[in-house]
Amino acid sequence: MLVKTTTNKRIRYRSNPRKDEFIKVLRQRTWDYFKENNISKHANAEMYFKTAIAIVSWIGIYALIMSNTLSHSYWLTIGAFCLLGFINIFMAFNIVHDACHGAYSSNKKVNKYMGLFMNFIGGNSYLFTQMHNAHHAFVNIHGSDVTLETHGLFRFTPDEPWQPKHKWQHIYTPIVYSLASLHWTAVKDFKWFFMEKHIGNGKNIKHPRSEMYTLFATKIMYFGLHLALPLLFLTVPWWVVILGYLILHIPSSFMFALVFQVTHVYDGTTYPLPDDEGNIENNYAIHVLETTADFSRKNPVANWFFGCINIHVIHHIMPGICHVHYPALTKILAETAEDFGLEYQENETFGLAFKKHLQMLHILSKEDATVPRVGKSAEIV
Repeated sequence: MLVKTTTNKRIRYRSNPRKDEFIKVLRQRTWDYFKENNISKHANAEMYFKTAIAIVSWIGIYALIMSNTLSHSYWLTIGAFCLLGFINIFMAFNIVHDACHGAYSSNKKVNKYMGLFMNFIGGNSYLFTQMHNAHHAFVNIHGSDVTLETHGLFRFTPDEPWQPKHKWQHIYTPIVYSLASLHWTAVKDFKWFFMEKHIGNGKNIKHPRSEMYTLFATKIMYFGLHLALPLLFLTVPWWVVILGYLILHIPSSFMFALVFQVTHVYDGTTYPLPDDEGNIENNYAIHVLETTADFSRKNPVANWFFGCINIHVIHHIMPGICHVHYPALTKILAETAEDFGLEYQENETFGLAFKKHLQMLHILSKEDATVPRVGKSAEIV
């Protein structure tokens, strides 16, 4: 299971003045927006409120479970575990994601401490920051984008060796996605810490020993809080706790995995390949436009719960900005892209984004699958 999958090739973007002008104009218009509205690019009152909601909700639900108040009903106990799972991913979407990009606060220590919520919910903030930033830098580039690495379980890219089981990947996807966070908490972090030498352009990485201690200590804390203590102190049968723990992961894991995957693996994306020297013939910002699509951008409920991860394009281009600003900034992005003859990709609903994701999985399920390697930007010289 712990298979080494990354490449030792270093990737670089090679642009031209016309393409670079796009990002210059976009940045200028973005900073003008913050200046004209006299606001910070970091967290605001809404962000602090969401953080408080997440913390208070987690404490409240966990206390309710551990109080044995729900022990008279197995279904209520399991339901409370399920709700705790959704609070966990709410923290990941709305706190951890921003903190690990340095977008929560201008204070590095604040970002570090807020990022530790990842450890609290079963992951590892140190590894998440490294892996997620590597994904950001190399979207849909085989061997460097860590989110494409599935040890052969899926074929998310045409450059992944085809296997007969991939014929059915568009069917078994929901089942496996539902197990993603179980795998993350128990296997994935250890695999990336001990088995992989390369993460994106970081080659032959030597992890600090202190991070190894933190990894083991916080895993013990996580399994202690979410599994061991309930098994020890709840009066319900042990199998109810085990089932509750699984339900804590399964529905929320499906949502967590899907929200990230539909923004990059969909019918309409491109899969650029570097040349022999590792060069990608494109500007990074335009590369993002061609490999990323938003969904449900005008749905305030989706924006609030998902931490605007559904508004993914501007996040990739400017990850150091807190997500509460993305709806407004995406309007600027779409207008700027149109001015330069570029395509801003968007799916109006989550259902449509999911459909296009399954369509791409079906395309890649075929051994001779062909997909676009470049988009419209190839015409900009």
